Order: sequence, then C-alpha cells, then structure tokens
Amino acid sequence: MSRSAASWWRGRYGAKLLFEIFICGALLMIYRTIRMVNKTDLRAAFIHAREIVRFEEWLGLPFEDNLQRFLLEHPTLIKLLNHYYIWFHFPAAIGLLLWLYLRHHDRYHAIRNLMAFVTFAALIIHLLFPLAPPRMMTGFVDTMREFGPSIYPANAVDGAANQIAAMPSLHFGWAMIEAMAVISVLKSRWRWLILIHPALMTLSIIATANHWWIDAAASAVLVLIGITSWRLLQVWSGGRQWSWTRMRFKPEEGIELLETFANEHVHETVEH
Repeated sequence: MSRSAASWWRGRYGAKLLFEIFICGALLMIYRTIRMVNKTDLRAAFIHAREIVRFEEWLGLPFEDNLQRFLLEHPTLIKLLNHYYIWFHFPAAIGLLLWLYLRHHDRYHAIRNLMAFVTFAALIIHLLFPLAPPRMMTGFVDTMREFGPSIYPANAVDGAANQIAAMPSLHFGWAMIEAMAVISVLKSRWRWLILIHPALMTLSIIATANHWWIDAAASAVLVLIGITSWRLLQVWSGGRQWSWTRMRFKPEEGIELLETFANEHVHETVEH
C-alpha cells in the first residue's frame, strides 16, 4: 500500500468512516431486535393507554382527538403529514449524521452519542411501559390505513414493527436533536428555520394518531437528560478523552502525541 493510500485509509474517510457505519448499523440492529421483546403485551399496552388518557384529562390537556378531527376535514394535509411521518424520520437522522461527519466532524461524536443515549433510553421505557398509540383506541382514526400509505399490518402483533412502543416518541426526539444540531453548528440567521422540522413532526405524530402528545414531551425530557449528563461527564473528566485501548481517560494532548508517533512510525516502515 502506498504512503498516500495508507494515509487516506487511516484518515476520516477510510477506516474511521467504515467503523462509524458499522457502529451505527450494529446499534440499529440491536435496537430493532430488543424492541421486539414485548410487542405482544397488548393487555398492558391498553391499560397504560387508558392511564395516559386519565392523566391528560387530569392535566386538562387531552387535545389529540380534537386536533385530529379538525385535520380530518383537510384530507390533503393529512396525507402530507402521513408521508412526513414516514420519510422524515430515518432519512433525516442519517442525513444529519453524514453531514456532521463530513462537514463538521468536531460536532459529530457528541450528536451521535446523544442520539444513541436517547434511543436506548427510549428502548428501556418501551420494554417497561408498553403503550398503545391513539390509533388503536376508540375515537381515533388510523390515518395511514384510511388515507395511505399504510405501513402497519391490521394485527398489531404481526409485522416487524413494535406497534405498542408509543412512549416516548423517537420521531420527535430525533427531530429535536436534529434541530438543535443544525442551530448549534450553523451561524446563519436562517438556521432557525430548522425549528419547522420538530414542529411538523409533532403535528404529524399526533395527527396520524401514532403518538400521544405526552410521548413527545417524554422524549424531550430524555434529550435534556442526555445533554445534562454529557455536560456533567465533561466536567468530571476534566477535558480528557476515553482511551479504549487503555480503558481509562487520557489527556487529549497525550492521545494526539501517541497518534502522531504511531503515524510517523508507520511512514518510516513503509519507506524502508
């Protein structure tokens, strides 16, 4: 392997990029596998749904059915929100991570770690608190089945998706992280337009009756917990980075020095 090829392979667009793709893919597979554990616990899911309704009534904010009834009078808007719910979830997350990795690498790891934390914290809640979405309850319309595109089978226990994992809403949680990332990275005043994304996602998850509004609120709390935990970890580590080879924190300058020495050693070996 030539010196330039070896340098490219050790750089951001070589082995490191492949490793990140592998990590993200592995995390997704683990998440989807574990998420299927309680997909058939329908009894608990409906009990919890009734508890959510009572809690929202106690708060005086049970507005999901009213919002959906209003939007059902505008079928075109409902169809657009159905598509937004589907096409702006995974694609937006993948696009954000690629954009950060390629253009703003210094921000990539923090956002990736925040998304991983929120996702797996949500997974634990999905396992402990199965929750039926509004579309399974009386008084709501499953807009995807009614207007299309339909992505869930009629039987809730069929198919690859866990239909009773409404709490919290990762659709909103990821949209919130995406908006925060864009606002923190860009400097243009137009960056604030990204707030339209979580706003539309909130509207879509409620209009399609796939989530209760409190599912979005719970997801927002997880995001804030993740950010706070990361800040506290940074303070505790004193600006050090974690070394997986030595299984301990090391000063950032020390890691850079070791990497420089290793690269120089490789170059000398190749030349000789």
